[in-house]
Amino acid sequence: MNYTRMIRLLWLVGTAGMLSSCKEDFINLAAISNQTSSTFFKSASDFQQGVNAIYDGLQSTQTYGKAYYYLMEVRSDNTDIGDRGANAGIASQVDLFTEITSNPFVLDAFAGSYVIIARANAVLDRIDAATIDETAKKQFKGEALFLRSLAYFNLVRLYGKVPLVIRTESPNESLNARRNEVTEIYTQIETDLKTAAGLLPLSYTAATDLGRATSGSANALLGKVYVTEKKWSDAATVLKTVLPTYSLLPNYADLFKAETPITAETIFAVRFRKGQSPSEGNLYFNDMMPLIYVNGITYSGAGNNRPTANIARAYEPGDKRFAASLDTLYNRTATTVVKGNYVKKYFDLPATTGDEGNSFPVLRYADVLLLLAEALNEQGYSAATAEGSALGYLNKVRSRAGLAAKTAADLPGQEAVRDAIFRERRVELAFENDRWFDLIRYSKALPILQTHLATEYGLTTPVLTANRLLYPIPQREIDVHNDLTAFPQNPGY
Repeated sequence: MNYTRMIRLLWLVGTAGMLSSCKEDFINLAAISNQTSSTFFKSASDFQQGVNAIYDGLQSTQTYGKAYYYLMEVRSDNTDIGDRGANAGIASQVDLFTEITSNPFVLDAFAGSYVIIARANAVLDRIDAATIDETAKKQFKGEALFLRSLAYFNLVRLYGKVPLVIRTESPNESLNARRNEVTEIYTQIETDLKTAAGLLPLSYTAATDLGRATSGSANALLGKVYVTEKKWSDAATVLKTVLPTYSLLPNYADLFKAETPITAETIFAVRFRKGQSPSEGNLYFNDMMPLIYVNGITYSGAGNNRPTANIARAYEPGDKRFAASLDTLYNRTATTVVKGNYVKKYFDLPATTGDEGNSFPVLRYADVLLLLAEALNEQGYSAATAEGSALGYLNKVRSRAGLAAKTAADLPGQEAVRDAIFRERRVELAFENDRWFDLIRYSKALPILQTHLATEYGLTTPVLTANRLLYPIPQREIDVHNDLTAFPQNPGY
């Protein structure tokens, strides 16, 4: 569904028709009614359901459930496609930089992000006037602002200029939308995250609320936004506020277990629950696995989103993260055999094909440490290795991985530290949707990926150009708006 049609649907059938009820906890989601949003939101329970529906959008196959990791991981040199001809080669287009404006993954990520935004706007439009408990009101507003900001952060990094919609729109209003400037979008993200950080709790006491956005989630995302904008001082300041609340787990592999979806290192994650249905389980499983036999039952995966030989070579000898992250042959029991190059991080025996219970990490403590190291280094080189220095934060991550600390002798200047952080982020955050954006932020996407295509696949064409650093605006959007002045296509498409 495209953005404009999605807005029309929400307006015509009512946002509440897409809301979800809260049963055992907030990730157990199911549709409840077809009331309009203007009549639905009255009680605290109504707003709770409305917020739950925003989280539900994160699980969608249009976002973290599928489309995002094609546009963010497969696009990079971390993973590739097993069957390049499957589904008319639409995934291969993303992998090989030949995507066309009608590519379904390009459309899904765009539309799915706006579903999250529309649901957040439905809550935000009404929350201030609601006569409900003030503590609950603050939490609901903070959650909606955080989730809307996350969706816009993904959109602006994937597509550049996009419509900035911060209230529920009518169908006619949506037709008149324009592509707002990137600076406008980042200003709104910053404003909303600052507000959210002041509204959200530091943590939650109820087990059923684990995984909801916190003030730490908002500040960590704001810090990442500042790093993306190269606002180094602002980034360092806000990221330091996140540090006291979280800690590194001693064992890297424990971060990704289905039985411990939220840990001391988790700042924000998309939660999935196995056993609901493949549409609600984490479909990352189905794409990363080629084939799995469990007690005589065959679960067939797509064999896509496979770790490349390039990412395998990126790990230093002795790096404990390698065995926890990827593999080529894995035997779990005498009756379970998995064959093929696959992402091991999120492995969980499925309830049905494509259904697993792992959470997907969006923000975690190690990411914050490396972002903080980057922000400090960009403000000026320091040879210090103590706690609080760029090298100190870098080495904290390396130590957990079983690797030797870096010193000023190893990294004698700012550029050397910059490259070390870049390399460390790749292996620490592999298969977590960060590599593509890191390549762009470090201005390394074009040279690294052109070499990757030539070395790994023998492809010297297409020659990558700067326009491919942004995806095309879905062709349906261009056609519906039919205004190449207010709503143009990205250059080169």
